[in-house]
Amino acid sequence: MMLTYGREGCQSKLQDCKSIFRSILASLLLLVVTNGWCESDSGQAQISDLMGKLKARILQKNFDWDLSLFHEEGWLTHGKTVNGLPLIYWTCGSKEASNRSLVLSAVHGDEVTPTYFGFRLIEWLKARPESCKNRFIVVAPMVNPDGFLRYTSGTRTNYNKVDLNRNFDTPDWDKSALHLWKTKYGSRRRRYPGPKAGSEPETLFQQWLITEFKPVKILSVHAPLNILDYDGPRNGVTQAFSDKYIASCESLKSEMKKSTSLLKFHGYGLFPGSLGNYAGKQRGIPTVTAELPSTTASKAGHYFGLLEKATQVFFEYEIDLVALGEKIKISENP
Repeated sequence: MMLTYGREGCQSKLQDCKSIFRSILASLLLLVVTNGWCESDSGQAQISDLMGKLKARILQKNFDWDLSLFHEEGWLTHGKTVNGLPLIYWTCGSKEASNRSLVLSAVHGDEVTPTYFGFRLIEWLKARPESCKNRFIVVAPMVNPDGFLRYTSGTRTNYNKVDLNRNFDTPDWDKSALHLWKTKYGSRRRRYPGPKAGSEPETLFQQWLITEFKPVKILSVHAPLNILDYDGPRNGVTQAFSDKYIASCESLKSEMKKSTSLLKFHGYGLFPGSLGNYAGKQRGIPTVTAELPSTTASKAGHYFGLLEKATQVFFEYEIDLVALGEKIKISENP
């Protein structure tokens, strides 16, 4: 049956018209990105392919997001997903700066509000170049594009059905990761840590960002637990940290907590293969996880605004790296 609306009918059924238009546009975008129109070995073509697929999914789901956030310019890439999509990131500031931050979002593909947060954050930083002055900031806005694009509503896991926040190479992985998955989570696929630690390209991508850019603090954005979680340095793990350095790291958590009424602090705990374990516990990099209150796409902009001040505090906060160095020197020269 063909749907036809006259001028008055379309005005009275504006939402129906919008929905039809979005469906048509989404279908056209899917044709573009799945029928070879973007086939090329160039990195730019791969990014165009990725952005086309993201826009198509956003239109298909009627998220009503600003599609200009998902542009094709200025991206850097390192590796590809299991399904062959580029893993993208963006940087600003000086690589020589001591105040270095890493932001990771959309690690779980069905957490749509963090997807918006990551891409919106980059445009927010572009509009505030002073935020990058004397600092270095790296943002990976979509760690798991395969998960976001898969099935009708996305999936927590990557294309191999691995939970990327249980796949990091931590010392307890071999002993505990699969055992915990089977006993605590009943072998549910959403929590599968993978066949071995670091088995997934998206995990290796995150580990590479940490190794390559040496952030002194990390912000990971998830949903929908409505909490701020923190994992940081502690003594007796892999190296010695001064009490002053540990206090400096924990103060970041306190300052962010004071800067938002949206999220309340809650110690969620450490897991084999989690980012907090890999970066916070094992490497002593203060790692804050912001769990947005829901995955409701229409609330994504609202959540970004409520977390804006805390995010600014995160970038501005300076970890006491002198205290870190002092303890290392003491340890080397007893």
